[in-house]
Amino acid sequence: MRTSSITLYSLITLLAWDVSCVNAATSGELEISTSPQIAREDFVVSELDRSKSDAIAKPTVGIAPPEIIFDRGKENISQLPNPGETNNPAIFPDAEPLNEKEVEEELGEIRYIKPRAVKQPPQPRQPDVQLLLRSSTFSSSNITAVDFLQRSDTVFVNSATLLATPKLGEETRLVASATGGLTRFATKGEFNYNFLSFNAGIQQRIAPGMYGQLGWVQDRLYNQNNRDRILLDDSVRLTIGRQDQLSKRLRLDSFYDLRASFAEPKSQNRVANSLGARLRYDLTPKLQGALDYRLTLKDYTNQDRFDTQHQVGVDLIYNVNKDLFIGSSASYLFGSSSASSIDLNNFSLGVNIGLNVPLF
Repeated sequence: MRTSSITLYSLITLLAWDVSCVNAATSGELEISTSPQIAREDFVVSELDRSKSDAIAKPTVGIAPPEIIFDRGKENISQLPNPGETNNPAIFPDAEPLNEKEVEEELGEIRYIKPRAVKQPPQPRQPDVQLLLRSSTFSSSNITAVDFLQRSDTVFVNSATLLATPKLGEETRLVASATGGLTRFATKGEFNYNFLSFNAGIQQRIAPGMYGQLGWVQDRLYNQNNRDRILLDDSVRLTIGRQDQLSKRLRLDSFYDLRASFAEPKSQNRVANSLGARLRYDLTPKLQGALDYRLTLKDYTNQDRFDTQHQVGVDLIYNVNKDLFIGSSASYLFGSSSASSIDLNNFSLGVNIGLNVPLF
């Protein structure tokens, strides 16, 4: 009975870990997914306010009075002509009005030429249906999450996801996916399992750079050896996400996620609130670095248990091309649980590779 309980705790913990790993692996390439991410779109980068220079006063040059010219021969004084005299050569006749016809004959007809609009290159269309292939391996310092039975191991996860994101309107999308995968342990083969995941939801753009998504998620875990189902988890999920382009290379993604899970066994029924942020920096056009933080509060409704989890992570992603990427990650999960037998602390270091295959 104790071994079964430990196995269950381990698999539930690994399920949560796999979901976060898949999200982390997908976030670099996929903007519309089951993870709290935002649909890909072009953001207008606000220019920084430029301070205006203070007006510089021009120096005032003194105007000298009319010069008095001495005629040394006659010793008399000759002054400049009086402007009021009729014989003053400085008085010019009144200007005649311009003849518009003569001006047009000399200069030609003057017309306002509108500047030509610069055509922007067309943006690549995002396919409505894609096949996402993911493979990752990572080390885990605590695969069981059980205080008295801590185990470290290397984990291998391979999965394939069929993702459909057709537009329902100008600001609305349908997001549907089906995922199947295998999780294997290097030395703890008794923990090996297979998993299936289904997701369907509606994603609505709320404002520029902001979206909301309401959907349903089902997760299934099966024992590798006897094919028995270990877990069935149906969840209702609400996600609010936002993207802020802080500079040409720096972007901040943030989200809030509310998830109510109804599971078999019922001891896994829970309500989870998550708040997270991801700061991404484009080191080069193909190389990206990211810093993640996530706070998760889990309230288990059918047992006396409440978990508080913090997770920090660092990712480095290299995009070989627009559909193929290679990444590495390091993360640390820590927190507390009201159940004395649960130890959430876990350090993980891994690498992953992903391929997106556009179908249509």
